[in-house]
Amino acid sequence: MSDQPPISIARTLIAFLIAVLFVLPFLFLIATALRTPADFALNPGGLPVAFTTANLQEAWVAANLGRALLVTLAVAVIACIVCVAVALAAAFWFRVNDSRFARHVRTLMISGYAIPAIAWLIPVFVIVARGGLAGNVVVAGVLNGVSSVPFAIYFFHTYFLQVLSKDLLDAATLDGAGPLTCFRRIAVPLARPAIASVVALVFVWSFGDLLIAATILQSNPDNYTLPLAATTLATKESVNLQGQAAAALVALVPVLFVFALAQKSLASGFGALSEK
Repeated sequence: MSDQPPISIARTLIAFLIAVLFVLPFLFLIATALRTPADFALNPGGLPVAFTTANLQEAWVAANLGRALLVTLAVAVIACIVCVAVALAAAFWFRVNDSRFARHVRTLMISGYAIPAIAWLIPVFVIVARGGLAGNVVVAGVLNGVSSVPFAIYFFHTYFLQVLSKDLLDAATLDGAGPLTCFRRIAVPLARPAIASVVALVFVWSFGDLLIAATILQSNPDNYTLPLAATTLATKESVNLQGQAAAALVALVPVLFVFALAQKSLASGFGALSEK
């Protein structure tokens, strides 16, 4: 007879069901990308019988996925740098300045995350287009990073509340450390797990972004990101599900790689937030 309590067994079953819900679409994506066209046409939702890499090769050439992958990586890296640099400094300032004005500014900035991207993206696009910067990879990366700043400020500030105590800051001040020194030598090293968590999340969000890419980079096909390049595989005559599945599979590999590297940091970052 099992020694496990009923609650533990129920949690295991729930976790298993949730995992199945995530794994099945992933397996279907792989099967769709690697099945032969004849096998897919015969039974699109059934089990694959014949496999081929032709879909990947055709999608790679037709949508120029090699260049799109490099552009997407550039956009994601720029977004991560912008987001972490701005949010980390802002969160530290809010931690050491607990005035009413600072609290109001923090609330206002974090509330910006509730504003739909389309509400601010169109005016920004008009400004960018008038400045002749439409189709610019750096601009797309900066906008992706800025769009995640409210979340990152909230995340970093909450993390600092747990690990950056007033006693620690006061002790550093008594030793002659100014705000910049405290930020560089105390806040940043302590926030490494949180930084890794934010980098992983912002990278994934930016890597899979279509809205900002379609708005800013649409005018320059050479600077299409992977999600935008995948849309070129569909035509009026055919949706080309297998080609788009192949492109999605290419886009998924770097994301899984980043999450695999950041798994420990994600657990440390979010684990600290759960401790009171």
